[in-house]
Amino acid sequence: MEAYILDEDEEKLAPAVVVATIALLGLFAFGFLFLLVRSVL
Repeated sequence: MEAYILDEDEEKLAPAVVVATIALLGLFAFGFLFLLVRSVL
């Protein structure tokens, strides 16, 4: 029973981790582009 609950939590957690990773990568890319544009202009 405990193992089943753990698996269920992991299944709910996985998409959140993926979304957080994509958000961080997007934020990093945006910040990098922002600095690039500011240095050029």
